[in-house]
Amino acid sequence: MQSSKIDFLGKYNELMQSAIHSSSNFPSKFCDFIVKEFELEAAVLFKLADNGNLEMIGKSFSAKKSLSAEVHLTCPGCKNIKEDNQLNQFIIQSDCSFNITDHIINEGCIVLNIADGQFALLKIAKTNPFSKSEKDNIELISENLKNLLKLWIGSKGLLNNSLSNIISNIAQELRTPTNSIMGFASLLNEENLSATQTEYVGTLKDNAFELLSVINDLIDFSKLESGVTKIILTSINFKDYLQEIVSLFSSKIEKSRIEFVVEISPVIPDSIKIDTQKLRYILLSILTNSVRMTERGKISLSVSASNNKNLVFRISDTSPGLNVKKSTEFFQPFALNELHTTKFGNLTGLGLSLTKKYIEFLGGDISISSGIGKGVTYNFAITGEILSSIEGQLAGLPKPVGTKNKVLVVEDDYATSKLLSNYLSKWGYEPTIVNSAQQAMKIIETQQFLSVIMDIILPDANGFELLKQFRENPITKHTPVIVCSVEAEQQKAFMMGAVEYFVKPINYKYLVEVLTSYKLKKDSNILIVDDDIPTVNLIKEAVEQAGFNAIAEHQSSKVMGMIDNLSLDLAIIDLDMPVVNGFDLIKMIKSNKNFSKLPIIIYTGKESYQDDLKKIDGLFSDLLKKSSTNIEDLAETVSAMINRYDEPSTPEEIKNVKDTVKILLVEDYKHSQIIVTRLLKKNNFESIVVVENGLQAYEQVQEQHYDLILMDMQMPVMNGFEATQKIRELDAYKDTPIIALTAFAMKGDREKCLEAGATDYIPKPIDSQEFIEKVKYYTENKVIKK
Repeated sequence: MQSSKIDFLGKYNELMQSAIHSSSNFPSKFCDFIVKEFELEAAVLFKLADNGNLEMIGKSFSAKKSLSAEVHLTCPGCKNIKEDNQLNQFIIQSDCSFNITDHIINEGCIVLNIADGQFALLKIAKTNPFSKSEKDNIELISENLKNLLKLWIGSKGLLNNSLSNIISNIAQELRTPTNSIMGFASLLNEENLSATQTEYVGTLKDNAFELLSVINDLIDFSKLESGVTKIILTSINFKDYLQEIVSLFSSKIEKSRIEFVVEISPVIPDSIKIDTQKLRYILLSILTNSVRMTERGKISLSVSASNNKNLVFRISDTSPGLNVKKSTEFFQPFALNELHTTKFGNLTGLGLSLTKKYIEFLGGDISISSGIGKGVTYNFAITGEILSSIEGQLAGLPKPVGTKNKVLVVEDDYATSKLLSNYLSKWGYEPTIVNSAQQAMKIIETQQFLSVIMDIILPDANGFELLKQFRENPITKHTPVIVCSVEAEQQKAFMMGAVEYFVKPINYKYLVEVLTSYKLKKDSNILIVDDDIPTVNLIKEAVEQAGFNAIAEHQSSKVMGMIDNLSLDLAIIDLDMPVVNGFDLIKMIKSNKNFSKLPIIIYTGKESYQDDLKKIDGLFSDLLKKSSTNIEDLAETVSAMINRYDEPSTPEEIKNVKDTVKILLVEDYKHSQIIVTRLLKKNNFESIVVVENGLQAYEQVQEQHYDLILMDMQMPVMNGFEATQKIRELDAYKDTPIIALTAFAMKGDREKCLEAGATDYIPKPIDSQEFIEKVKYYTENKVIKK
């Protein structure tokens, strides 16, 4: 009995320390604590917003998986929220509008007055009904929670911290000109520069990128401090995901004197739901710090699982190690800068502090062990939601909406089809099972489906052929298709013509292995396209070392003209390029009958490579239904497009122009005007008028009609929000697409833009690919309609 009390006090003391240090995951730690110590089913802690909405700030592991920080709940009939005299009283309401568990059990809540104008709501669930003594105990617990929350918000706050907002806003101001520097440097790379000028531009981009890394860390840090950051869970194949990170890191240290060893426990399941971006940042930050402290030796990474709940990571290095003082200061901002023996990676002075906060935010903790001459070992764990193999494959299904929940399953194996049917029924879908391609094509003529799940191996047709038929059929060409297969062909279904996929920087040893695996002849021609000249040279060297002929080009706009009379055996193409991006270039190449079967290796430097895979999926579906005759003169068109004058048009110049898309750009920042105008011109949009504030925009739209308006939201005289509202009041602009552009990617910005009347929203710095895709989407039928 005595030992259990001591154990309880130890856990409570640990909880108090978490509150004192304003740990991001304190609310979740508290919820787990009371669930375990008081034998509850689940607990969730909410912030009570001024409008009565409940914003989750913490939950026990046993609570509903669907509850997350981005989900705002309401409970219109809640006495606790509506009546001030119910503060600090535990109330059970049978008509509560939401539950915190997946089971029908007993739930109740209590509202806590933390400070002036700041309220929290604790909701708990229990298997058996609450007794009178249990209710009294809960009210006593809530008093302790209130005190702990006051400690916690001392430096963090349930509401946005004003200092954090100031820091974030300043960082946003810095990010805009920094992004302009990078944009202009990229444009300079397109010119015919000398070797010295190319080196200068490369240095300029590198330094701007370092500055942007610091700014981004500062913004992320302030968002965490002010409670704006959200957990974004994504279903992934964990081993593939980790391999991408390992490959990225390995290629960076390839020329160093460091051995990198990785060990992944076989008990880790394939499918896991985690916040991929934050975990990626955590791993790369710690590994980068290890490299900076280790001049030579070994870095080890091991990953295991505990109780099917946590992913456990251990990273160790053979660096000189840390003394006791440095060990205690390890995660303080800028604490280790003087210990770094080499400049490596993008780790900033805030990187390790942000890493620790991310780990805590994801429900974990981190510790380090070190000593002089003993290296450093990092141990940390984060919570991951384990998915079964079949759940992982079905993660991409659209959500059922009302009666629109029919899913077609094309699967000839009875056991697999039965399993799929059970899962779909459990999740609220209505499955229809067919076992052949012929049956599938017949049934889609009579029924409408939310999605299609299909196997690649079918008795009467190749799955790829069926996929092609789905895309050619007007009934199903926009229906999401999920390839659910145990075959290795599953990944190829995404590619539909491309054969390999890398994330930059490429592991060149692996690239040579891949090239060799194609069994190409020694005189085979391999096309290499990348806007980064050093990367082009490195890939060219790898290709030539493998015994092949390299045809390299860093200006994607020149490729079609260059290869017109060539015979190609393989192409290696970067997706993320200016002017003509990789997606468009692949489309041009594949649409030429001479290269329709050309194998292509694609790669990208973006972190969102899974989104790129989805775009590639759609891209190759488009190629299946387009004939090459439509793009015979495309090379000449692209070549001409590059050399066009990039100044915007005057209103008078385009007033009487017909059969063209007219775009109004509303932007006060001169550099953004230049970059956006050039981007539009390079994508064949000619009729562009630029004004500098919302009032000028409002006056201009009354002079003539524009097909698309690009609206910056922060401007002098009249801001974008007000201008958008006024333009929407004009009858001629009720349905005209207005895309909001803003450098302040803060919580609620997207909603505010849409409420003002914007059709869509793009945060700054602008992603050129996303930007052009949206412009094309909103203007594709404008000329035809005229």
